[in-house]
Formats: sequence, structure tokens, C-alpha cells
Amino acid sequence: MKSLLASLSLLVCATLASAADFDWKTRFPEGLVDNAGKTVDIATLKNKTVAVYCSAHWCPPCRTFTPELVKFANANKDKLAVVFISSDEDAPRMFAYMKETKMPWPAVPFKSAGGSAIKREQGVSGIPTLLVYGKDGQLLTKNGRDLDGLKKLLGK
Repeated sequence: MKSLLASLSLLVCATLASAADFDWKTRFPEGLVDNAGKTVDIATLKNKTVAVYCSAHWCPPCRTFTPELVKFANANKDKLAVVFISSDEDAPRMFAYMKETKMPWPAVPFKSAGGSAIKREQGVSGIPTLLVYGKDGQLLTKNGRDLDGLKKLLGK
């Protein structure tokens, strides 16, 4: 019985350790880029709550929400990482939107398979949408646009 409990304890510890070190490359296999298209180290997401922001320049509600999210992300950068998935018409418009709104976060490459998979997997049918994932890579909420609720998830 003692060896069974010891084995279970080791299994739980191993599971918790691996969950804390979630590999975001599985979600973003094409990597991440900044507003100039340069590669961003995916390790910047490690040990943070990750908010996946689905948005586009042409979307009026997105253009209203984005500045609020920029302020929130800047104030919580120690605990929160944001990744942008663009619904813009092309990559130049995506990069222009990122620069214009001063998004301090990276994006998935334009029309990447990883970005499309996340949107499909979570049933994203409208924008802006903010999907929030825990440090273990598990979805916490599809309603991340509720910044007060997001603040609570971050423990603030």
C-alpha cells in the first residue's frame, strides 16, 4: 500500500511539473513574430498566463478594445503574455495594425495553421475574442475581454 501511495505521489508531482512547463510550440508550431515580422522567442510565454487575442484592424469593436488591452497587458506583463491572431486581409495590414495600436506582444505568422487551429478548436466566430490559457496550457476562459475577470484570474 505504501509503495502504491508513493508511486501515485510521484505521478502527481511529475504531472504538475510538466504542466507548469507547457510547451507553447505545440500551439504555435510556426512560432511568433513581432510587428516587423522578426522571430520572437516562444520562451517569452513560459510560466505566464497566455491570452490569445483574435482581432483585426477593420473591426470597429476591436479598435475600441485594443487600446484597453494594451494598457492592461503593459500593467500585467510580469504575469500575462498576449499573442495576436489577425483576421486582417493581409500581412501588411496586420503589421500596420500592430504598429498603429502599439501592441507590445507578438503575433502568430499571418494565416498560420496554428492560429487557424486555435480559432477552429475554440469556435471563434466573432472578433474581438480573447482566449485565456493557464500556465499549463489549459483554456481558462473564452471571455477574456472581461478585464476585471481577467485581473482576478491573474490573482490581482
